[in-house]
Amino acid sequence: MGLILGLVMLTFNSSSQAKSAFGAIDLVFVSIVLLAIFAVYLYKLVSSYAEEESEVRKNLAMSETDVEERLQIVYKNVNPSSFGLITLMFLAGIFGALAGGHQVSEFARTMISDLGVNPIFTALLLAVFAGMSEYIILWQSHRKQEYGIALANAFGGITQVMFLVLPFTLLGIAFYQSFLNPAHPDLPLPFSLSNIFLLLFLFPTFYTLSSLLEEDHTLGILDTTIMTGIFLFLISLLVGYGAIV
Repeated sequence: MGLILGLVMLTFNSSSQAKSAFGAIDLVFVSIVLLAIFAVYLYKLVSSYAEEESEVRKNLAMSETDVEERLQIVYKNVNPSSFGLITLMFLAGIFGALAGGHQVSEFARTMISDLGVNPIFTALLLAVFAGMSEYIILWQSHRKQEYGIALANAFGGITQVMFLVLPFTLLGIAFYQSFLNPAHPDLPLPFSLSNIFLLLFLFPTFYTLSSLLEEDHTLGILDTTIMTGIFLFLISLLVGYGAIV
């Protein structure tokens, strides 16, 4: 999808067509497709896990009593939470998201407007801080040689950002563009060089990662160098030329 969208944007930019930005309907359509992929992904994930667990129980000839005993051992330190506590944490998360989102917006505005920092570099800086917990988990997992946890955490984070966070962000932009402030100077989202780069480079990044996973690689030094090279190439292009529309 990234490759197709990027090529479409390049085609429109290189021709005399009037369309040069994403309309609200375009963003809604792309979001629906991404969310549909994520829904099917979750269904396959849960169903595949259930089939695998059933097969393991069958091969090990485990009874329901054995399963319950194993679950009690695994979850012995896990205490159930009341519905009230869950609701309180949910409301606290909403408040934190609203307050934190506002501060992030102010930080970005100050960096770009007041300090004149490159917008792509500002976004990269915010992404580094936003993903700090992920980096700590990855580092700790590698130190303990728990590569499965590290890989699952990284893959889960990538999947959620691509197929859950991004579509909801696009839906929010479409709503804001249609009903709140259609005259915003940054809307509609243009077919800019930075947007084209971001979409086009999704293909080599995800393709390389999926190929390594399918071939049961352990992401050794060569694999890591390949992925890091692709990432650094993208960042250098975005920081150097991404501000050009």
